Amino acid sequence: RIMVELNDKAGEGVTPAALKYVNRLSDFLFVAGRHANAKGTSDVLWQPGQNR
Repeated sequence: RIMVELNDKAGEGVTPAALKYVNRLSDFLFVAGRHANAKGTSDVLWQPGQNR
């Protein structure tokens, strides 16, 4: 999200290739997480203000 905001600001210099790379990386991490869940790995529930 921050990359899109920086891209909208003049002079910040976020390249289209960088935006595409981060988007594809995000897609991969999402699919990898889904695959791990399908293999029986559980999600880690985020709870604000607590350490793990």
